[in-house]
Amino acid sequence: MKYLYYFFYYCFVIHLPHNERWKIIGDWSARIRKNICRKLFAKTEDSFSVGKGVDFAFLAHHIVLADHANLGEFLKIRGNGTVTVGKHVMMGEDVIIITQNHKYLCPEGYDGNVVGDVNIGDYVWIGSRTVILQGVEIGNHAIIGAGSVVTKNIPPYAVAAGNPAHIIKSRKN
Repeated sequence: MKYLYYFFYYCFVIHLPHNERWKIIGDWSARIRKNICRKLFAKTEDSFSVGKGVDFAFLAHHIVLADHANLGEFLKIRGNGTVTVGKHVMMGEDVIIITQNHKYLCPEGYDGNVVGDVNIGDYVWIGSRTVILQGVEIGNHAIIGAGSVVTKNIPPYAVAAGNPAHIIKSRKN
């Protein structure tokens, strides 16, 4: 049955319009995307949203969404690791989450893969065109600036940006 949902999602649902431009059609589109993704994802809470064009490359069974998690438009998820998104997370457009990479210890050839889960905490903001690499954990209440490449863990309440992302300041005060 999952194959049927994948087929329906990638042939039809992924192309449905966003709710801001086409209000009535967009609301229906959001509901259809949400219901199909609820069948595909490993775990979801009652309220979450999936933007237009979200591509999880047939790995939806590795995605866990908490309440009010938002997958921004044209998000891409690649790799065999689990992606856990906390409560009240907002993502901009074109975010890429990669949970798998190549090992590079041996200069002569292929060493295999490194798989690492990505955990995004509660109340996190992630700017547009951010890349999050394998094994990264983003703490609660953190903000990631647009266009950042997150290669290491980001602590709670941190504001991080850059390539690679580094902590600019803390929101703790």
